[in-house]
This record gives sequence, structure tokens and C-alpha cells, in this order.
Amino acid sequence: MKIADQLIETAPDSALYILQHLKPDILKSSSNRAFYGLLLVRTLDRNLLPLKPDSLLDFSIHYYLIHNDIEKLATCYLYKGRGYKYNLQYEKAMDYYLKGLDAAYLSNNEVLLGRINLDMGDIYTIQNESLLARQKYRKSYSCFTKAGYQPQAFYALLNIGRTWYTSKNYKNAQLFYRQISVFTKDSLQKGALLQEIALNYYKYHKFDSAIFYFKQSIQYPFIGNNLAIRYTNLAGLFFDLCVLDSACLYAKNAFKHHPDIRNQRECYRILGNCAYTFNDLKAFNLYMKCYQDCSDSIRKIDTQTRASILESMHNASNDVVNTKTKIGYSIVFFLLIILAVVLYSFYWVHLYKEEKLQLTKSHFKQKANIRKEVIMNHGETLIHKIDEIKLKQSAIRKKASFAEKELMDRKLYDEFLHLNDIDYFYRQMDAVLNKMVTKLQTRYPNLTQKEICWCCLHLLRIPINDIYMLLDYKVSSLKKMKQRLAQKINLTGVPQIYVFLEDILSE
Repeated sequence: MKIADQLIETAPDSALYILQHLKPDILKSSSNRAFYGLLLVRTLDRNLLPLKPDSLLDFSIHYYLIHNDIEKLATCYLYKGRGYKYNLQYEKAMDYYLKGLDAAYLSNNEVLLGRINLDMGDIYTIQNESLLARQKYRKSYSCFTKAGYQPQAFYALLNIGRTWYTSKNYKNAQLFYRQISVFTKDSLQKGALLQEIALNYYKYHKFDSAIFYFKQSIQYPFIGNNLAIRYTNLAGLFFDLCVLDSACLYAKNAFKHHPDIRNQRECYRILGNCAYTFNDLKAFNLYMKCYQDCSDSIRKIDTQTRASILESMHNASNDVVNTKTKIGYSIVFFLLIILAVVLYSFYWVHLYKEEKLQLTKSHFKQKANIRKEVIMNHGETLIHKIDEIKLKQSAIRKKASFAEKELMDRKLYDEFLHLNDIDYFYRQMDAVLNKMVTKLQTRYPNLTQKEICWCCLHLLRIPINDIYMLLDYKVSSLKKMKQRLAQKINLTGVPQIYVFLEDILSE
């Protein structure tokens, strides 16, 4: 196992061969089983293989947790999170990354800190939180640089550039890639850099430059599904340029190199549109079905709680733990004083209780404020996005009738909130509003669908005129609905509903 450990970075295939051919009697002791589970998952990841079986890594986590081996525990958390990340389960991945980050800070392991921050940055990038992703990648680069890990440091820099073009700052990205080009050490890094430069030009709508760099990049070696990314974007470029034969060719080539679900959806879109143009209706129907399946899956992935919310809550929880630890030390200190100075014992006990009560109240108030702030930001962001789209549609809206404008508004809200799919809307509101729908349905089963929808829309700060439109209410009918709602939840008046909803939100 020690030999395999030494070979993981330089010869991962040899390390995997050793681990797969170890005799069972080597794993009799718990320490050997734990070490084997950790080595195997590291080796599988290095060989770009699925991180299975989970049970071995779970045993390792349990063992290192009991024996307080912080560094190995942090490594286990990293790969447990990575397994969930590969399966697109970002909420569970973030849970383990945050635990790993805490343990890695205690062990002062720069390489571990770099890897965890790099993975967390990837999740932030996927969820379009470019600023937070850039912070994580910069931390990762700093850690890898301190540890002398040049390849990993280079990829952290590469990802920093990606955050610039995902936030539509294409000129900054272009300048940044030019600056880091001197750091490339091998053909893998060169190919990855060319790929990112091409992606930036594609997003910037400079198609000629994008095609040039993508065609260069496919001549270089690649890791994972990078070649699928290059082929997918080349297909998209040629489709945008109406060179449909080339678009089809590259889209089909992408499927030979394990594209992720988002690239699969893009390829199915291109192939479906090409098939329709070529009047191949059978192929068109097949591709469109696959495209819709991918879209449904991506929609479910995107409804997961944002990583920034999970990290904020985790940090708030850590603050509480630290506060409790300090209180514990204070108790010992107070007891020593009590033993030394009997006359002041009651005074110190009373002071401690008061401080503990204030700290507890402050903590719960802080968590409630964090949750409310996150929900308000979510609602403001939603309204801001809708306003942006309305602004883009201003020319069309000026010519549209009132009914047509209302239909356009409904489509916008359906796109973001999916009110036309009530089960999906409920799941989304549970994720964003602290299980609000589940609480209301459980405690007040006689509430109607419209009453529950109004509660959610009110908490998201949706404008009142839009609520009238979305729920098909007039001023008088909405007023009556609120009165009925107050009666159903045992309140004496309508104004109390707003306080009631805020209280449930803060639970």
C-alpha cells in the first residue's frame, strides 16, 4: 500500500494494479482497511474512473474521525465531495467540501486546501457565481504555489480566466490568458489554454478567432471530457455560421468522448435543427426527445440550493461552535474563580448565564437574518432578470396589446418559476424558502393551491400587479382570499399574515 501511495501521482495505472491485486489478509486491521479505502479512491480519481464503491471510503471517514487523523480525514472528505460533484449532486458535494476545508485548515495542508478550493470554485462557476468562484480559484492558486505544485497552480489560473468570460468580461479574459500563456509547461496545459481562449472568443462572438483556436486545441492531448467540449463548441460555431455538415460532424464526434449533460444537450439541439433543415423528421424527433430529456435533468440540477447559501450557513454554524467553545473555557475559568473567591461565586454564575442567553439569541437572530437576506436577494435577482428581458422586448411590447403583454409576462414567470408545473414550483419554493410549502401543507392541509402560491410569491417580493396576473385575481378577490387565509391559519386579521409568514420562514 505504501508503494501504491508513492505511485499515485506519477504512475496511477500501476498504483491501481497494485491495489486491485492485494491479498484480502492485508486488510484485516481497521487501520489497513481505512488506508486502503483512501488510497483506492485517490487512485480511481487519478485514473478518471468512477469513485466506487462508496462503502470503503465511508469506512475510512469513520475510522479517521474516531482516531482524529485530521489530514487523512480532510482527504477523505475531498474525495467524498468529488464523488457527489461528478454525479451533479452539488448540495451534498458542498457539505463534504466544507467539512474538508475545516479539517484542511487544522492540518495546515496547502495542497488539500488548494484542491478543495478548486473544486468549490467549479461549483460556483456552474451556478454562475463568478465573483465567488474567482475568490476560490485565487485561494487555490495561492495554496498550490506555496506547495510548489505548478500544474495544479496553472489550472487554477486557467479557471480564474474562465470566471471573467462567464461574467461577460471578455476583454479581461483575453488579456489574462495572454499573461498566463508563459506558464504553460506541457502540451496538456497548452491545449487547455487554447480551449479556454477559444471559448472566450466564442462567447465574445468573434467566430473566426474561436474556430482558429478550437481547431488548434483539438490537435493537443486532453484530460477527461475536454475533447468533447472542443468538438461541441466547434459544432455550435459551424451551426451559427450555417455550415450544417460540419456542425453535424463535430456534434457526432463529441459523443465519442463522453460529453457532460450540458454538452449533450447542445449537441442534440444542433443535430435536431440540422435534421429538420435536411427534412429528416425521424432523426429530428429522436434528437428533440433526447434534447428535452437533457433539459429536464439540467432543470432539476439547477434547482439545488446554491453553494453560496450552504457556505454561509456552514460558516454561521462554525461561529456558533466557536462561541460555545469559548463559553466552555469561560466556565472553567469561572469555576476556578469561584473556588478561589467564594464571595463572588453567585455573581459570576449569574453573569455567565446572561452572556450565554444573549449569545444564543444573537445566533438565532443572525441565522434568521442570513436566510431572509438570501431570499430577498433571490427575489430581487429574479425580478431584475425579468426586467432585463422586458427591456430587451420593449420594441415588441410597444406594439403589443394588453392581452399580448400579459401573455408575454406569464411566459417570463413560467420560465423562471414554472408556475405551470405546480409540483416543480413547490419543490423550488421549498429549496429557496426554507421548506415553506411543506410546512404550510403539513400544518394547514385545507389551504388551497392559490393560497400557498400567494404566500410564496409574497415572500419572493413579486410585485402586486404581477401577482394579480399570475393568480388571476382582481383587487377585491385577492383581498377576500387573504381574509379566508387568515381565518384558516387562526389569525385575527390580514396584517398578521405577513408576520406569520416571516416567522415560519425564520424557523
